[in-house]
Amino acid sequence: MARQKRQPCAQTDALGEKLGQTILRLRTADKMSLGDLSESSGVAKSMISQIEKNEANPSLATLSRLSQALGTSVQAMVSSDNDGSALVQKSAIQDTPVLKSEDGLCELRIIGSIDTVQWVQWYDFRAEPGGLLESSPHPEGSVENLTILSGEVAVEVEGERWKAKAGETLRYKADRAHSIENIGGTAVHATMVNILAHAVRTIS
Repeated sequence: MARQKRQPCAQTDALGEKLGQTILRLRTADKMSLGDLSESSGVAKSMISQIEKNEANPSLATLSRLSQALGTSVQAMVSSDNDGSALVQKSAIQDTPVLKSEDGLCELRIIGSIDTVQWVQWYDFRAEPGGLLESSPHPEGSVENLTILSGEVAVEVEGERWKAKAGETLRYKADRAHSIENIGGTAVHATMVNILAHAVRTIS
């Protein structure tokens, strides 16, 4: 008896499209090429490209490897919006990607939405005493906003150096190498918002 061809499922197709867009946005946010993600996840570049274009049905094992490489979870990547509800999204702490500085003393939690990561990115920043976070230049015209909630920091951009303590905000050009250092004796907690170049040009 001939096997019947599976009929297209709109819900499945929509989920596949959302998954592909999510992987692409997370990869772009981390400045990872297809090759970088392939190397860190062990998933072939061609497969990642097909997933991003919604041209493949990845296995759970494949999604697990990709989510780990992107610093998130499978559940977070495939979760869908709750239509009709005022709540757009709720993220658990284990689903929040975390970046560490080279010295291991600074931590950035990506708390911004992946839907807006190409224009604006925001983070929860924490640093132990002496911690130094060095960043490469963002796209030309980008501005970084750092609001100190507790502790004291020094921000340096190409030889210029400014200090800020709890309650103060620094806004500086981030399209050149820059760094944030905890210069106090206690832990630093801050909120960081990066407005990327294309967004800056739009609102200027």
